Amino acid sequence: MQENGRWDLTPLYESLDDPRIDEDFGRLSKLVEGSRSFFEKEADAADQIIDGIELSEEMYELVYRLAAYFSLVMNADTSISKTVAYLNRIQGIMAGFQPFEVALKRLIADQDIDELVKQEKLKQYEFMLRESKATAGYLLDAGLEEMIAHLDIYGVGAWENLFDQLTSTASADLDGEKKTLTELRNLAYDPDQDVRHKAYEAELSLYPQLEKSLAGALNAIKGQVLYLTGKRGHASPLDESLFSNRTSRETLDAMIEAIIEKRDIFVRYFKAKAKYFGQERLHWADMFAPIGKLPSGYTVEGSREMLVSSFEKLHPPIAELIDKAHEDNWIDFYPRENKVGGAFCFNLAIIRQSRVLSNFDGSYSAITTMAHELGHAYHGLRIEDHAPLNRSYTMPVAETASTFNETHFVLEQIAASEDPEEKLGLLDSLLMGSGQSCCDILSRFLFEKEVFERVANENLRSDDLQEIMHRAQLEGYGEGLDEDSLHPYMWACKGHYYSGSLSFYNYPYAFGALFSVALYKKALSDGPEFMKKYDEMLTATTVSSSEETGALVGLDLTDKQTWITSMEAFEPYVAEFERLV
Repeated sequence: MQENGRWDLTPLYESLDDPRIDEDFGRLSKLVEGSRSFFEKEADAADQIIDGIELSEEMYELVYRLAAYFSLVMNADTSISKTVAYLNRIQGIMAGFQPFEVALKRLIADQDIDELVKQEKLKQYEFMLRESKATAGYLLDAGLEEMIAHLDIYGVGAWENLFDQLTSTASADLDGEKKTLTELRNLAYDPDQDVRHKAYEAELSLYPQLEKSLAGALNAIKGQVLYLTGKRGHASPLDESLFSNRTSRETLDAMIEAIIEKRDIFVRYFKAKAKYFGQERLHWADMFAPIGKLPSGYTVEGSREMLVSSFEKLHPPIAELIDKAHEDNWIDFYPRENKVGGAFCFNLAIIRQSRVLSNFDGSYSAITTMAHELGHAYHGLRIEDHAPLNRSYTMPVAETASTFNETHFVLEQIAASEDPEEKLGLLDSLLMGSGQSCCDILSRFLFEKEVFERVANENLRSDDLQEIMHRAQLEGYGEGLDEDSLHPYMWACKGHYYSGSLSFYNYPYAFGALFSVALYKKALSDGPEFMKKYDEMLTATTVSSSEETGALVGLDLTDKQTWITSMEAFEPYVAEFERLV
């Protein structure tokens, strides 16, 4: 492991001056140019599809290597401005590949898939071929798709950039000091209640200077998505999202109904936390307040030993992956100037590795975050043997391995703790995150659903959006929170609302949280034999629907009871939290 705690990107490129970058851009442009005449030659349909897949995979590997490298460099050091130019260059080149992709999908759509997969070279692509055939029914003409891809840079993309610019530069006064929106929101975790409440008030005072611009951006983005969704033949943006996420409406409805039906489990948690602060119902500013105490003072090497030891008992392959990630410099550990906040994992099947960004500060949450992100890396390990076009998994299952890892580590720590104050802190950490995954995600889902339903016929002003958000939060949190303290501008600080390609980015997080709990219950009851099924399930996530993925581990995701059982798994922890409070 490198002494400076930084990741090693040289398996991708040596540096931004690596001559291979220009070479790969040249190859990329050449492939796009060649794709324009690909279908002009006469050939058997099956042979064209085989050759088309080969071309697509060459493009995929090349684009993925370039985009991954520039994204990782940019996140590690935002002051390097040329990375954005490189990423825009990729987007511009790839817009020219749209006609080929549309034509290939249309060619596949005209074929009998059962006959196609009799070809030896196409057997492994059966899921992709069937999905391509279904997708072709929702594509516009190739020229229009190319034009939309180009216009998105100046349309939806520009609105997204406006959101980023406004929210990253806005600031408000807090005790005589200017604080950015991010800094104010981070103070929600401050142990001092006075600081939290002042920060919340300062945050709310900041939005009136942004609300008109952000409301305009939100209307424009949602309006364009709604228009294009209809033109492509989807019944609604939600239907388009479910189709893209390989998830049925039946599964989504079962999950949402279960969350609403069992929401009171988390309402009890919120009320117990309110009691801790002498409140009848929890104030929004105290929702993320740390209570009890959490262990701290961890080193990177100490966290490595803890995680390896923890997962060796559950599933040695996960422990081996965690150890390898540390040893082979997959992780950029420490916060520093110009490095982005938060954490993420980037799967790099092209080099059979992953890269993890963290901002390790020695806290307990830093270790749970590491467990979470290395769960993503383990998912990447399970799918790296797939062909390039068979490596894409969807948002609902994307959070499965990560949340499974985090759940195991947190519950193990709770079980081992004998200090009531520490146990209270650990339980609060578990229930705070799970409550957000269920209650807050429910409110965000309901908000976005109503915005899409109304934006076709209305220009929604800030007042309208605040009203929609208020009702959505009341439904999401029930009687757990003080109604007068609810956050009316949550629509103005969540970037996923301002994406043209990530509509309904929210519900997959509830899916991942509850699905992983169901998996963990099975892991505890069935032991090592289940973990073999778990590995098989992760490998299948890229070539299966959500429902097929669940069936591999004996879970019917269309059955509301599956989700109710997951919600009920939190009840004993809420009861223990209530007792300790």
